[in-house]
Amino acid sequence: MQSSMRAVLSFLDAPQLNAPEVYLKFDAAAFGADGEVKDESAEAFLRHYMDEYCAFVERVLAANAPGHIGDQDPETSK
Repeated sequence: MQSSMRAVLSFLDAPQLNAPEVYLKFDAAAFGADGEVKDESAEAFLRHYMDEYCAFVERVLAANAPGHIGDQDPETSK
């Protein structure tokens, strides 16, 4: 399903976070009852992923900011 969805999103020219990918195996010893990550390597990996995800979201939002190619001219759309 994931590869099919990527193909559809590519056809639609939709932004995608292609890397890094995360496949996380649940390990009860790595997480506390409240969801806190206890395993240091898992925490570092997840922190890196979330940093990359945040940067991706910022890039997508910046690309959709007014003034990009394809935007309507604000003077003519009044």
